[in-house]
Amino acid sequence: MRRPLRFNPVLFITLVFAISILWATGCSRDESITGPSRTGDAQALRLDSPAVMAAMAAQDRATPALLRQSGILGTGISADAAGKPVILVYTERAGVAGVPKNIDGIPAQEFVTGKVVAYAKPGGGTLQMGTSTGNDNECASGTLSCVVIKGGTEYFLSNNHVFARENAASIGERIDAPGRYDGHPRCAQTPIAATLSDYQPINFGGNNTIDAAIARPDPGRAYTSMSAGGYDPSSTVVSPSVGLAVKKQGRTSGLTHATVQAINVTITVGYSAGTAVFQNQIQTPGSFIRAGDSGSLMVTETGANPVGLCFAGSSQASFANPIGPVLSRFAATVK
Repeated sequence: MRRPLRFNPVLFITLVFAISILWATGCSRDESITGPSRTGDAQALRLDSPAVMAAMAAQDRATPALLRQSGILGTGISADAAGKPVILVYTERAGVAGVPKNIDGIPAQEFVTGKVVAYAKPGGGTLQMGTSTGNDNECASGTLSCVVIKGGTEYFLSNNHVFARENAASIGERIDAPGRYDGHPRCAQTPIAATLSDYQPINFGGNNTIDAAIARPDPGRAYTSMSAGGYDPSSTVVSPSVGLAVKKQGRTSGLTHATVQAINVTITVGYSAGTAVFQNQIQTPGSFIRAGDSGSLMVTETGANPVGLCFAGSSQASFANPIGPVLSRFAATVK
């Protein structure tokens, strides 16, 4: 058991203290549906707030040096009980040396996540979004995010590590649904769903913003843009803010609900091919996504407006790319 997290219990739900590292190559299934977390008295922190902008500037100045310290994985912006910005310092374990109490006058708090890893792999009919998918060349499963439109053509959206095998894939490779991890028997051939069209390479030696890829639907496979959670995502993107109520439909944990806990997050993520640093990320509770939910589309609780593309986590925290840069990269819009 880990020692309790030093995190504000008034603002956010109590987090589970046991940490289990879920590596991308063999994570177990968990089909349970979690309920909504409540932070009724939370005050939202918007990215354009002067106080948030000042805190982000202090965070960004301090983050490179913090990441060079053993046990520190990243940083983020959250809020205290009074709704004022605080800088979170994400750590592999409790008691990591070098976690500051404040950064340029902004209060700082340790948030113990354990190691953060990419959340795919542990994975006939009309396809719905939020269900199992994967590259045909590996025994893995992630999640179909949503249908996007680029140049008048429809594509499926998911993560690079779901569709493109962590940069190892070639354009045109076969994408299956469900992913072959969910074949019967496991790793058996599953039906074709699409072909890989484009992906943003993951930079294992530098900084990243998105882990994303798109695939062209196979003409012989029927599909719908509706999520298996029963809602159609809007085409109107919403920027993340602390306290924003969100939901997602994923391959493993189904329909889950949460509130955004931190924004402007910099976090170090483990992949099969190595580790990569991601900037400008969104953090929600660890129960929001589980292994196999990579690629899930985070949307607002009301209106189903796209907010983020889920991709990684630990038992203590979940992380998503902001959806705006994902769509800009592919010159696409959500259908």
